[in-house]
Amino acid sequence: MSTIHKFNPIFVSHDTPRTIILNEYSTRMFFENFSKNIFDGIKPKAILVISAHWEENDFTIQTTKDPKVIYDFYNFPDEMYKFEYPAKTCPQLINRVIELFKDADIELKRDCKRGYDHGAWTVNKLIYPEADVPMVQISLKSNLNPTEHYQIGKALKPLVDEGYLVMGSGGTVHNLEASKDLSNHHDRAWAIDFEEWVHNTLTTKTGKEREDEFLKFESLPNSNKAHPTYDHFIPLFVILGCAKDHSVCKRIHCHWRNPVFCASSYSFE
Repeated sequence: MSTIHKFNPIFVSHDTPRTIILNEYSTRMFFENFSKNIFDGIKPKAILVISAHWEENDFTIQTTKDPKVIYDFYNFPDEMYKFEYPAKTCPQLINRVIELFKDADIELKRDCKRGYDHGAWTVNKLIYPEADVPMVQISLKSNLNPTEHYQIGKALKPLVDEGYLVMGSGGTVHNLEASKDLSNHHDRAWAIDFEEWVHNTLTTKTGKEREDEFLKFESLPNSNKAHPTYDHFIPLFVILGCAKDHSVCKRIHCHWRNPVFCASSYSFE
């Protein structure tokens, strides 16, 4: 009987879509070495991605057999619109997720036409460039409620022991308007404070204490500035729910793209 490898749930900051064309860029090099450094080159049966770039009124799973990439970005170099990523979805994973949502009494819609958004394909094209690991996406729920997304993470927890990789894709400090306003670059204490809170809470607390601390993040003085909308932060709540209760969280990458935009990634081991 073959041994089923267990894959720690992962939260990645996907950074800019341009990561895929930026040579010698920190986040690109992190993704290119991700499989070797994080999982010793062992590939999961399939990847379940919860990306900041797909929201629906209800949680929705992608059931497309051969998804196309979605070019959900604008005014980028022409070469960005020529990339393809022909990874297939995984019927076994889709059916298992449907079963887990049913067991948890959480409604899950299906979308048979959905492609891969850039929070999924730009990351995994660098990690698995041969597109030989199947990939399936689940949407965020458009209310972006932290507790509801934490609960779906708990529902998905059995996947960790079944050879699947559960990946949240977003960002830890993500305010694009502040990034464009150079005045924010000189007064960046709010960004540093929020990133330090994320790091310290994830890496020094476990279980219920970590859950409780994270679920009250909206009360932090800098939360609305670090995340004017919560779409890039909410995937982390799914991964928190999916992690084992007493898992140790490690930061596996950190890159400040500019003084107020931070892309950190975490593994729950």
